[in-house]
Amino acid sequence: MLDLTTGDAGDQVKSWEGLRNAVEASGGVLRVVMWLLRDLEQAGRLGVHVRASISRRLDGLGLAHLPADVPGEQYAVITLYKRGTPAAAVVDAVFRDGSSKAAEVALRRMNTSRDAEKLQVVTEKVEELAAILLDQE
Repeated sequence: MLDLTTGDAGDQVKSWEGLRNAVEASGGVLRVVMWLLRDLEQAGRLGVHVRASISRRLDGLGLAHLPADVPGEQYAVITLYKRGTPAAAVVDAVFRDGSSKAAEVALRRMNTSRDAEKLQVVTEKVEELAAILLDQE
């Protein structure tokens, strides 16, 4: 499995397109160290404008991130996930817009799923994302 949280992350991904491909190859969810995103953005520091630009660039690639606010610490790790996937629906339901109709539908779909193994994997991912968010606060 691809690991973009280590010192050789820059050797594994050299472009924004490569990053999108890496997320897709990892099942639509991938943890990434911030210095890699900074380097892809060709920036020297993770200032407020660079972080906003990174967030916009990810959005343009069809990717979202947790935590919702891109951290400014170069060794911080964030989780990228592909928009429009079941995982994205769950993340949005839990962390972004818990009172929306889409959140209700996503959570109901999880509860009524007949595929217990897939539901267990999703539950583990949500718990992992919650732990990451709690560590970031």
